[in-house]
Amino acid sequence: MAKESKAKPAGYTKQQFLASKSFTPQQKDVLNAVLEDGKLYTREEVTRLVEEFAKRKVE
Repeated sequence: MAKESKAKPAGYTKQQFLASKSFTPQQKDVLNAVLEDGKLYTREEVTRLVEEFAKRKVE
């Protein structure tokens, strides 16, 4: 009986997200500020980070 492996979602770099056509220029500005170079992120993580940034209160 083969074990089912839980595949990790694909990870992408900051540069790949900045080159993506899936985000608006404004969202890419947020990504440029929020994401770290050399770190991998899933699409879900990045979407959540953009949403959290948009909802934050400015002091």
